[in-house]
Amino acid sequence: MKRYLPLIAFLLVALVGAGVASVVYRTEEAANRARFEVIANEAVDRISNRVNQHIALLVATMSFFEANDGRVTRRALTRFVDGLDLDGEFDGIHGLGFARLSTPADDAEIVREIARNYGIERAVRPATDQALRAPIVMLEPQDARNREALGYDMYAETTRRDAMERAMASGKPRASAPVELVQEITNEKQAGFLVYLPLPLRDARGAGLREHAGFVYAPFRAGDLHAAALNTSYQLPVEVETLDTTGDDARVLYRSEAFDDEETTARYVVSRSIEVAGRQWTLRMHESPGFLRGRTNFYTFIVGAISLLLAAAIAASARWQIKAVESAHALHAISERTVKEKELILQEMKHRLKNAIARILAMARQTGARAASVEEFSDSFTARLQAMANAQDMLTRSRWQKADLRELLCTELDQVFGEALGGDRVAGPRVELDEKQSQAFALTFHELATNTLKYGSGAEPQGRLKVTWRLEGPPRKRMLRLIWTEQTEEAIREPETRGFGSRLIDANIIGELGGRVERSFGETGFSVTITVPHRR
Repeated sequence: MKRYLPLIAFLLVALVGAGVASVVYRTEEAANRARFEVIANEAVDRISNRVNQHIALLVATMSFFEANDGRVTRRALTRFVDGLDLDGEFDGIHGLGFARLSTPADDAEIVREIARNYGIERAVRPATDQALRAPIVMLEPQDARNREALGYDMYAETTRRDAMERAMASGKPRASAPVELVQEITNEKQAGFLVYLPLPLRDARGAGLREHAGFVYAPFRAGDLHAAALNTSYQLPVEVETLDTTGDDARVLYRSEAFDDEETTARYVVSRSIEVAGRQWTLRMHESPGFLRGRTNFYTFIVGAISLLLAAAIAASARWQIKAVESAHALHAISERTVKEKELILQEMKHRLKNAIARILAMARQTGARAASVEEFSDSFTARLQAMANAQDMLTRSRWQKADLRELLCTELDQVFGEALGGDRVAGPRVELDEKQSQAFALTFHELATNTLKYGSGAEPQGRLKVTWRLEGPPRKRMLRLIWTEQTEEAIREPETRGFGSRLIDANIIGELGGRVERSFGETGFSVTITVPHRR
């Protein structure tokens, strides 16, 4: 459980930090949403005000017609419209015009009126099954688009006729549903709408047929209207879709290029409704990329980063504290283990010293019993002590772990013969001996080498000594087999009595290591085969 404390501390602090960051994030999001709603309301106000200004122009034009008793010439209308400067100040409205209310029987008179006003022959179109017509007889300012609209009977088209009838019924400006204007003669078309205001008929001669002389009207291109409204003074960072939602069907009047219809990428969505000349418009808005530019959730990021750093610091501190405690415990354990190991080493040294002293005393007694003189005793005893010392030296260098068989053998042969045997005369795999094996083999090699020097191949000029070894058997029952072979010119007979050297070898190999010793005497030499368990 203790090792999980840093993680638990990190998670708890990070969780608290995440909660605080979440609160900050919600606060920032609420501020951004409130700011966007202000921008959205401003966009709605701009569009609504723009439309109302244009409708006010239409009302002013109606007043101009009424002031002239409905008898306005094309020249007078041109001067009036030029004074308004529609192209410079009122983008979105595509002109101001007059559509005369007539009957199909009046088509010839309408053609003559258009010819008087504009000097062109323009038939009334399209064909209609209605009792009334409302062809456009004047439309200013005059350009290629507006010239195309002259003579068009707006009453013949259902959407326009509905707006005209509502205007006649109410006597107020009424807008049409979205339509494609007759003026859209290029490939770049926009949705449009028209606003109509009925002009009362003041000539008594037509009173029995109808009550209105026609309609003062204005065509609007919705795209130009919205662009002019939203880009006034500065561009608002908002994407807009305007729908005409009057009645059951919602029809798109305008949609900005970057508007996300599915709202899959929008973060802030606002919907507003406005009334435009008797029709309901619904504006759906969401932010543009420029709205959030430079307004990232800075404080959320700062709080989150500080929370993570604090959590990491607390977790690291807890980890360091745990490591410090663990280090103290480990140090205490090492101290206790060192004391125990020291005691074990002292006991081991005591045991080894006792064994060494016992071995030395045994060698001294046996050597003294066979020595003929003090000098012979001294030489023999010193050589055997040196063999023990060689084994001790090799073990000491390996920190009392292992001694190499080849190195131990060569050391003893070098001590006896003056130089070690090499090449194929000493051959075998690398074998490591433990302390007990090292002591036993050191004395065995010394006794064999000394015996060879005195009585065997070492005593003859043509004598030859060869020592080989190998490992045999499966890994768990591995045996070390060492063969000491001497070739001599004269036959070597098996001695009738066993000397101290033979007993010492048997004591080491058989008694100490639990192995066996096989000796072979022949006409051409002598061999000793030593087999012992190989301990890893």
